[in-house]
Amino acid sequence: MVGKLNYSKWDNLELSDDSDVEVHPNVDKKSFIRWKQRDIHEKRDVRKQDLLNLKAEREINDTLKPMLDEVTKSTIAEGSTFYSREVSRLTAGRAERGNKDGPEGPTSDDMMLSLLLQIKDEESVKGKQGEELDAALVEKLKEHQGKLSERQKEVISNIDKFEQEDKRKITSDGIREGWSSGYVNKEKEEEIASSSKSKGKTKETSIETLNSGSSSAAAPSGQVQKKTGGDDDDDEELPTLLPSVAAFAKLPSCLPNLPLTAASLPPTFNPMRDVKAEPFDIAVQHLSKHKEIIREDTNATDALLVEAFQAQMRGEGALSRKCVEKGLLVQYCNKLGKDGVNLFFQRMRGSGGKAAVVYFNDVLSTYTRIAERCKAIQSEQGSTGESGTGVGEEQIQLVAEDPNTVISFEVPEGPPPEKIELDAELAEKMDVEQVRAVLQQRWDMYQSFPENFRKALESKSLEEVNKILGSMKVEEAEEIVGKLDQAGILNFSSSEVRDETGK
Repeated sequence: MVGKLNYSKWDNLELSDDSDVEVHPNVDKKSFIRWKQRDIHEKRDVRKQDLLNLKAEREINDTLKPMLDEVTKSTIAEGSTFYSREVSRLTAGRAERGNKDGPEGPTSDDMMLSLLLQIKDEESVKGKQGEELDAALVEKLKEHQGKLSERQKEVISNIDKFEQEDKRKITSDGIREGWSSGYVNKEKEEEIASSSKSKGKTKETSIETLNSGSSSAAAPSGQVQKKTGGDDDDDEELPTLLPSVAAFAKLPSCLPNLPLTAASLPPTFNPMRDVKAEPFDIAVQHLSKHKEIIREDTNATDALLVEAFQAQMRGEGALSRKCVEKGLLVQYCNKLGKDGVNLFFQRMRGSGGKAAVVYFNDVLSTYTRIAERCKAIQSEQGSTGESGTGVGEEQIQLVAEDPNTVISFEVPEGPPPEKIELDAELAEKMDVEQVRAVLQQRWDMYQSFPENFRKALESKSLEEVNKILGSMKVEEAEEIVGKLDQAGILNFSSSEVRDETGK
């Protein structure tokens, strides 16, 4: 026997065409229902827009909170010095965009700048100096931290209310497809060349592991095989470099502009200032289009590190370092798990720049090991006469990566003077004796250069400097270039030291 049917769920319908609605005799029932429906839809649209606005505000607050926490923490530690520096950094960033908002309105940096300027102009902060100014800034920052937290709680509460209200009534917006079937014609992914196994006795030339001591990356071992016939031995071949992976390696470098001889970041590196977002954006766009790069069966990291080795042997140092950079990027993403790509790029832009420093130093040290190993191999091949690569004589030359960049030289005129005056900003960081020691060290380094090289520097001609560098042994030239960079004599905005062979 069939039980009684339950129609109670239909009680949640806001309005139906056949509703038992009581209307005035002078009012047409159908017209009344249409008016009622229109009123319901208008209110629903307003509620929907309010909900979207609240969700957008929640996301903005989630972004601003860690930024405000970081500014507050650093201001407590360093005082008004950091506060002024942060305002200058944010102002410069907005000026680079022509003082315009982003495509979707003010960016999070713009909002933070507006808040910092607002705090700076408040009566309780104006006119104060020293420790009083530090205390006033910290107090105001903490006050705004509290306001932001309270507002976020209010926003989340309102979102919950709206969502509960939407669930209370059955509407067309709540309709979901129960089941369906269909065919999706996915874009064909790039085919991965499978590693073929060659049978027979082989003559093997091994490529050594280049950075086995690295905690985070290791260059792969590979074998170049030549079939000679015989026994049934299976050997691995070099990993295949896919076109999408090769294109990934040639994207703009995420590294700051450093000479190829740099084995680590300089002490003056400031991740909050020197890490550029644009190269990372280009890299993540390429990865989103070519997801096969991240797949483990692609062996992209191994392929890129092998290509880095081969590029260095060809004398293409800049390309070699880019291959190392992108190879380690893929490895970091894989190690971070399922959502590794998003996590990696978030950490590069957040965490106060600490993650970026670790990544950049890993790239520089790994590339340095590859360059040193290649140099040793070329030296051995040159001494035995068995290189067979046609590489030619190795030289160190200063070459600008960007054709529009001019490499210049700031030659010291002499030892530091007896009387040194410091501006206010520098005086906060160093005293006179420290500055004198730096200037003396700079002069001593300059005096240690050969006389013909000092004359070339005094001419400030890049051609003359490269001519002298080209006549030196590689080790001596590399040492001199390192001293040029350390002493601040070498001045460039986007340049690298390239290993030009046979030129």
